[in-house]
Amino acid sequence: MRNDLNDYLAEKEALERHSRILLGQNDDLTKELERFVNTDEVLRQQLDRRQRVFTMQDRNNKELGYSNAKVTDARSRSPPKQSRTTFQASSPPRTNTRGSPLRSSYKATYNY
Repeated sequence: MRNDLNDYLAEKEALERHSRILLGQNDDLTKELERFVNTDEVLRQQLDRRQRVFTMQDRNNKELGYSNAKVTDARSRSPPKQSRTTFQASSPPRTNTRGSPLRSSYKATYNY
């Protein structure tokens, strides 16, 4: 009977040691999981560009409005353009064989 009691006590101590080891491993895994969750949250905030995009769009719209107001103000102070009344709609554009092919109104100022 004494022998059985010693066996049970040894088995109990072994189970308690094993339980302490498992609790330590569980604590380590919990800490590691918390680090993963925190890292995930930080990365998620960094990658969540929605707020940053809204901020940039708002700033862009304000700058466009400011720029448009400046242009409108400058145009209101400028005298209106004189429009031309003579206009040749029926004649085709002249082509200059020695000038630029991109502009028909180009006149060469040099001779080959």
